[in-house]
Amino acid sequence: MSGNLDEKLQMISAYVDGKRDEIVQFLLEFISINSVTYNEGEAIRFLASKMREFGFDEVRVDPAGNCVGRVGHGRCVLLYDAHADTVEIGDPADWGMDDPLKAEIVDDVIRGRGAVDDKGCLTGITFAGRAIKELGLEGDFTLWVSGSISEEDVEGSCVKAMMEENPDIKPDYVLVAESSTNRLMRGHKGRALIRITVPGKAAHASAAWRGDNALIKAIPIMQRIDAFNDFVEDPFLGRGTIEVTKIDCKTPSLNTIPGEAVITCDRRISCGETAEELLAEVGAFFEDIPGVKAEIDEETVTTYTGYKIRAVDYFPSWVMAEDDPYIQAGAACFEGLFGHRPEITKWDFCTNATQLCGRAGIPAMGYGPGDETLCHGTQDKVPIGELLDAVKFYAALPLFVEQL
Repeated sequence: MSGNLDEKLQMISAYVDGKRDEIVQFLLEFISINSVTYNEGEAIRFLASKMREFGFDEVRVDPAGNCVGRVGHGRCVLLYDAHADTVEIGDPADWGMDDPLKAEIVDDVIRGRGAVDDKGCLTGITFAGRAIKELGLEGDFTLWVSGSISEEDVEGSCVKAMMEENPDIKPDYVLVAESSTNRLMRGHKGRALIRITVPGKAAHASAAWRGDNALIKAIPIMQRIDAFNDFVEDPFLGRGTIEVTKIDCKTPSLNTIPGEAVITCDRRISCGETAEELLAEVGAFFEDIPGVKAEIDEETVTTYTGYKIRAVDYFPSWVMAEDDPYIQAGAACFEGLFGHRPEITKWDFCTNATQLCGRAGIPAMGYGPGDETLCHGTQDKVPIGELLDAVKFYAALPLFVEQL
């Protein structure tokens, strides 16, 4: 590492440590804004106002409702993305605190809904943009910071809309800021939601012989799904899975045998199988039962701005090679800041990288503070030390990537 670069890393570390209280206060205020999926408007307005206050060169809120801010105008274009929406709070009594939107700090850990998923990360990438501006670190790079929406329900769909609504944003590299206990992530499995419709004929239960019980016909299909384990294994991501998660029956009353049953399956994708390949796979489970059909679920969602998105519930996996120059730039950045090499691994859940890397093919990396196993639970929290280290990493990474 050059002496000049070493000096810049020291500047970043000192700056972030000096902004500790402001960073913490930002996250506390951010958590206090209820931003459950499809109701992110107030949180996005807060984020956009902070980006302007922090001196970002440009701030936009696109028609779908995503917030994007720009720092710099150099050759190498990076996109940092973190989502502003959260899942529901649930019963506050289960948290052991009065209100999960009024975050608490205990032993230098911030706890409240969204702390770990994903407002800690979004706080981090926003403050990274501020650090770059205030320290005068703009180089031969352009950094876009994205506060995206609706990731919890239709991951990837709203960042796809963001890229379509902002066609001038053409990133060379993407960083997905999701909790990873500050490890580098180079991939994760994808998922698909598959619906299998089993036909029948409704009839009164007292004369069931007049009908055709779709639920009974569905049982062997579910048993075959449960027994299936013939998945191709990816050397990094492992094997795929398929699980029955729900069955719906079409019946007018509880004393009528159902005339239709719909099996919903969660299929985790390890080896990049296409939607067509997934449907062919499940077709073997009912080939001996006439009239059964399978399809990838589709839905139309409406964002808080009224923008409609047709979402197909097929989200491909993605993997970056560990020796990829971008991943190695991230590792060099981490080592330059913290004096040791990072752990490089994978997530077990899906993120917006399913679109940005899995579909669009943009080189991607994941990184964020907090334990990802706490997402969606009542121990939603992020250590302040990890958050500060993440801000340092986010601010320093462009200095390494611009050299690629």
